[in-house]
Amino acid sequence: MYMNRARDYTNIKLIGRKCHNIYHNHRLNDFPLTFQSKDVEKGWYEVWERNKYFQPNDKKEKSYRMILPPPNVTGTLHLGHALTTTVQDVLARWHRMRGYSVLWVPGLDHAGIATQAVVEKYLYKTKGLKRTDMSKNEFLDLLNQWKEKKSSTIENQLKTLGASLDWSREYFTMSKHHSQAVTEALIMLDQRNLLYRDKSLVNWSTALGSALSDIEVEFEKITTKTDLEIPGYDRKVTFGQIYEISYDLRNSSETLKVATTRPETLLGDVALAVHPDDDRYSQFIGQQVKHPLKDSYLPVIADASVKMDFGTGIVKITPAHDHFDYTIAKKHNLKIIDIINEDGKLNDAAGHYKGFPRFIARKKILADLANLGSLASVKDHEMEIPRCSRTGDIIELLLKEQWFIRCKDMAARALQAVENESLKFDPPFHNKTWFDWLTTSSVRDWCVSRQLWWGHQIPAYHCKVNNEIKWIIARSKIEALQIAIKKYGDDVKVEQDNDVLDTWFSSALLPFSSLGWPTKATDFQKYYPLSLMETGHDILFFWVARMVMLGLELTNELPFKEVLLHGVLCDAQGKKMSKSRGNVIYPENVVDGISLENLNEQAKKSFEDGILSQAEIKRTLAINTKMFPNGVPECGVDALRYTLCSHNIKERTVSFNIIECQQNKFFCNKIWQASRYVVLMTSDDPIEIPKNFAIIDQWILSRLGWMVETVNNAFDQKNFYKAVNAIKEFIYYEFCDYYMEGTKPGFKSEQQDIIISHRYTLAKCLEVSLRILAPITPYLSDELYSKLSEKLSIFEFNNSLLESTYPTKEEFVNLRDHDLETKMHDVIKVILSIRTLLANVSKKDNVEGFIVVNNSGDLKLYQESINIITAVSKLFDIKVIPAESYVKNERSISDNFELNCSVCLKINDDSILKLATERIEKKRIKTQKKLQDLIKSISNKKYSSSSSEEEKLKDQEKLSHLQGELKRIPVST
Repeated sequence: MYMNRARDYTNIKLIGRKCHNIYHNHRLNDFPLTFQSKDVEKGWYEVWERNKYFQPNDKKEKSYRMILPPPNVTGTLHLGHALTTTVQDVLARWHRMRGYSVLWVPGLDHAGIATQAVVEKYLYKTKGLKRTDMSKNEFLDLLNQWKEKKSSTIENQLKTLGASLDWSREYFTMSKHHSQAVTEALIMLDQRNLLYRDKSLVNWSTALGSALSDIEVEFEKITTKTDLEIPGYDRKVTFGQIYEISYDLRNSSETLKVATTRPETLLGDVALAVHPDDDRYSQFIGQQVKHPLKDSYLPVIADASVKMDFGTGIVKITPAHDHFDYTIAKKHNLKIIDIINEDGKLNDAAGHYKGFPRFIARKKILADLANLGSLASVKDHEMEIPRCSRTGDIIELLLKEQWFIRCKDMAARALQAVENESLKFDPPFHNKTWFDWLTTSSVRDWCVSRQLWWGHQIPAYHCKVNNEIKWIIARSKIEALQIAIKKYGDDVKVEQDNDVLDTWFSSALLPFSSLGWPTKATDFQKYYPLSLMETGHDILFFWVARMVMLGLELTNELPFKEVLLHGVLCDAQGKKMSKSRGNVIYPENVVDGISLENLNEQAKKSFEDGILSQAEIKRTLAINTKMFPNGVPECGVDALRYTLCSHNIKERTVSFNIIECQQNKFFCNKIWQASRYVVLMTSDDPIEIPKNFAIIDQWILSRLGWMVETVNNAFDQKNFYKAVNAIKEFIYYEFCDYYMEGTKPGFKSEQQDIIISHRYTLAKCLEVSLRILAPITPYLSDELYSKLSEKLSIFEFNNSLLESTYPTKEEFVNLRDHDLETKMHDVIKVILSIRTLLANVSKKDNVEGFIVVNNSGDLKLYQESINIITAVSKLFDIKVIPAESYVKNERSISDNFELNCSVCLKINDDSILKLATERIEKKRIKTQKKLQDLIKSISNKKYSSSSSEEEKLKDQEKLSHLQGELKRIPVST
């Protein structure tokens, strides 16, 4: 309501010193002068755990159930994890205080590809060893040691953040129970003919030697010729070029030119394709062209999926290494030639290029084409490079025999759940993404095989029968052998598949496997399905969709009915936080603070451990110096949580700025100082409920009711930023800046009715505010409430506010006075007007203030509010007079902008008056010039055609702001 205004932030410590003659300073002896986050946070988590607040209370009628999306054991938590944790913890604490039994389950993900990749880097960087230099068991032992170390660190980080998780139910996705759940899930899918093995195109990382899911593939956009570092190559590899290659038509002197960005796949070509309606090439359909590098001919075929405007309009078909080409090859019954091995080298089908790494082969092929006169041109070309997010390798599409899960029918059920609103997304605009991905035409079967050592080994066993491989899905090798003997006779042997499952498979089971499924465990019977799944929107398909599909398939029930999706966390410049950008921030550095030197040492240690590459450490050090030249200030947990909640998490991106976090630490201190003031202005006697409330007390209690209602509504709608804005609006501005200042004259008056009214209202507002804040700032709220409960009788405290009730709007229905709030809004506008005028005055000694009103109702309002007006404006000589009694004085400056009255300052000192009028005139001239320049710029003929709609909108906002600013400049009379 009053966000855009200049304010005089009062140091409330001074209030205590001014009032010590009236009240006893001994009440503050055990109350620290300022908010110290480290002291406040000490010991509270142990209190919460000791009292078992984090375990569900089954005596409660209502329940709320969540699981924490499991952090990967690759490393430690970053601010993205802190965002997820904070959002869920706020919901958990809010529901507990509202009388719900809350289950919030913690866990860790083994993160197969990510963890194996980072441990391999660590092993090579620190010991010079490769995974293949040791046995599988030795490497797995190393991985388990890594997991134990990281899990301990992650748990401590979560506890520091105040996460109220039920640690007695902590899970790990490779525990014995979860392995059993994974096996049982695959057996059920196999029995329903949803699991199969086939040869198909998969994302392949030659550096990892494994297939990857789509989420592990990152596309790097380049607009021109660019040299990139690629694992396994001593020199950078050139990308961002397109090559035109000439193909001679058989029995003709004509040639066809084909544009490609992948000349290294030339030896795998099986045809050229054109659009059937392309007049340039329709006469060549059905003919053949000579392959430029080998003694064979390729047919020219027609297909409507070919884009006539790409390259030359002719596409070379390499089905073994491209989805589009594979589809065309299947449609036209073309041969499929695989030319790239798992290690990224060309194979036998590549002829004399066999054995060369793909990008070295590219150079040799281009050189040979040039020598043959078949390389028509080389041009710069915009393209997106598919890279492995874990290694930076260039992803290849390879034809591999893998395990797949049929998704068509499962996706249809997941789609229907959103269509009939059984499953709801918040925000709902994600529905479109859901429909786009899960429609029959879009959904692809899920490749679940991974060629790793770390993960759930697929419970698939093969045996050879008449030289044919047969596969059996079973719970154990013994069970597989029994099945094989029964099917194929006694003379069979079975061996388990070496591949492991995609990590997303085990993660997709978590809503029910974490509660004891597939057994009829008590937790599964009692707590499934979950109330809410909260996670980042970037894994909507990779995790959420798969949880829904497998949940419906394996339990015949939705795993949750509501999904809250938050945005991707970005830095202050709006760039996604990532290792490659060097802008990742760790929560402990914000909580505890860290110097630039130590920040850089932290990064260097990650480089020494192989976690950061040479390029990543270079970028990280540069970003650290740019973003944190003075290091990161100590902000504490509460300020970090408050900051994370202050953004609209439902936007696609959430930008984090350390300055905001520091400001919110100041807000925590403001609350601390307000608490000291309340203690100082009360006594050891019980606080009485007043018989009559002063108008200022009626107003702030009404605003308290507004704040309570707004916060509850915001939490209910998962709009945390609205709750945070309402809390700050009330506590920081209305309660501290206006109300508390306005009570000082009343306390000095020695009128007992007013003092009783002020004391009760101060304590009541603070007591309710701390309970309101408890889910967001749990450490500060518990610490202050415990201290205040020893001094103020209306503070009822046990061991924690987690035992208290959350304030509800029903408690304040009788206190809301909308008319009074509107009137006090006008009073505050008058105060701001006086402040604006005073900003032009160098000294207040010879200044008189006049509030000139036009009707008797306003006259009474401003007269009754004179205490708050004088106290907050810091101008103590103010008169409220009717308009007919006011005589304009030429020694005055005035402001009547958007007020139901006029505000005037009479300046009795000529030198001060002259200086004030000069300041006002300079401000007016400066603002007018800005406005005229902007109008001139907008009026330019080129403006309409050259400016974007976004720029035009910003300019209109600037125009409106300057016009308003000009109107608000005071006038001399």
